[in-house]
Amino acid sequence: MSDNNNEKDLQDNQQQSTNEAIEKELEEAVEERSPLDLGKADVGVVTAGAPAGAPAVAGSVSAAAAPSRSSSATIVPWVIAVIAVAALVFVLIRNTSGATGNEALGQMDGYTIKKTDVYDEVKSRLGEDQLAALVDDIAQSKIIELESEKAGIAVSDEDVKRELDNFKKLYGFETDEDMSVALAQAGITLEDLKATQILPNLKIKLLFENKHPVTEDELKTYFEDNKESTFATTPKEVKASHILVETKEEADAVLTELKSGKDFAQLAKEKSLDPGSREDGGDLGFFGRGVMNQRFETAAFALAKGETSEVVEADNGFHIIKVTDIQEAVVPEYDAVKSDVKQAYYDEKMGMEATVWLATLKTDRNFKNLVEKTPEAPAASAPASPEPSQAAQ
Repeated sequence: MSDNNNEKDLQDNQQQSTNEAIEKELEEAVEERSPLDLGKADVGVVTAGAPAGAPAVAGSVSAAAAPSRSSSATIVPWVIAVIAVAALVFVLIRNTSGATGNEALGQMDGYTIKKTDVYDEVKSRLGEDQLAALVDDIAQSKIIELESEKAGIAVSDEDVKRELDNFKKLYGFETDEDMSVALAQAGITLEDLKATQILPNLKIKLLFENKHPVTEDELKTYFEDNKESTFATTPKEVKASHILVETKEEADAVLTELKSGKDFAQLAKEKSLDPGSREDGGDLGFFGRGVMNQRFETAAFALAKGETSEVVEADNGFHIIKVTDIQEAVVPEYDAVKSDVKQAYYDEKMGMEATVWLATLKTDRNFKNLVEKTPEAPAASAPASPEPSQAAQ
């Protein structure tokens, strides 16, 4: 019997260690928070557009010329994990028609597992803070549903298809099959994705648009302000050469030589530390935004054709940049991209205003989270009784 007990204790300890490891991993994932986090602070809205990630400049090895890429491979598993957890909790605690807290969910000899037991277990595993957040999320979903019905808003199949396309772009899935494979590997179905991510986001977005109408003139102004950065079919590119040196003093000396008439390409061959471009006179070829180090990019795109920069400090040293050619952005007419303009406008507006707006909806509905702990007000200190002075005594 003792051996059996020891074996059981060992198994329990191993299971506990496994559970603790999983919980720790989830907690760390929550702290990292992906752009698609379903937490209430971020609203979980899917924004349109693929992640930046232009090709690297051929032959360049400097950090300033390193592409700025985002990795959907590292983000998507966390998104899927959140969906899985949300789906599990939803299944465990949802209230079926006519059900009560005493409804039996499982039976064995001598014991019945009731719905209240499942709730208590979920509460124990989630912790009070996470349970309070879950109550907030459920309340938010219900409020969105009620407000949508009141406004006559319904989600169409076309809305769902468009949102799925946005999801694929955002996380770098080139085809439906790529997305399906990633979901299947995590044990998530497309219906799970729709139910826990796509549809809730859509309802929020459509209601937000309904409550925040935009005029044609406002959309045209937004288009003009963002046409090159957001709506260009071919973005602006510059062709530039650079000379990379290690110190500010060296860069100042090179700049002095250039201003005295020395040839840029020749000085690049003699002085530059970038082996990928040095033999070509510092030539980096054409590149767009989002490819180079931010400070390098800002300086390069501020130059006119034929202009040379002052000294530019970057992560790997000091640069002098010369723009040798410019290809201006090709921008479509407003009417050709009107629907894209509207979507981008609302994506940006929601990013700035949705959290406050959702909180206002809860306030207007007099929502109170009865699970959430209310911070205790500091106890008022009793007024000090004046002690009689010795003179009074």
